[in-house]
Amino acid sequence: MRILVSTSGRHGATDTLGRELARVFEHGGVDVDVRAPESVDCVDGYDALVIGSAVYSNRWIPMVNDLVARLADKPHPPVWLFSCGPLHSADRPVNDTADAARAVAVLNAQSHCTFPGKLDVAELSHGERLVFASSGAAEGDFRDWIRVCNWARDILARLASIPFPR
Repeated sequence: MRILVSTSGRHGATDTLGRELARVFEHGGVDVDVRAPESVDCVDGYDALVIGSAVYSNRWIPMVNDLVARLADKPHPPVWLFSCGPLHSADRPVNDTADAARAVAVLNAQSHCTFPGKLDVAELSHGERLVFASSGAAEGDFRDWIRVCNWARDILARLASIPFPR
């Protein structure tokens, strides 16, 4: 079995989640390719796609939206989607973005999962710091590695139950 994991973010947290998913898949005996969305031209030969995007200002990264658009009208294997962030404050819940909802619909995705992200203010640009200062978000690493690994295991279990033409 072969899985493509394709993620994009600005500061590395989303890509790290993608690499952790890939590690769990490989531990489960799956061949995994990890590639940036802009380098994905063809998904032939894959049994599943896992696509993830960071969330900034309630939007996915443009390269991920572009990948979704390229795949929308083409045959593709089962797709799982995830978002990294947004970071939440106590008074603002984390919601699925419109981009994620659209991607679920056009790719007929098996599921979409939103994982909390990581924010290191020292890594932000001046503009990003201004947005952060007014956002109510908290600095820190909020990624839940157990939840990420369990989601990867759920994907593997679901793939094991799907009959694939060989």
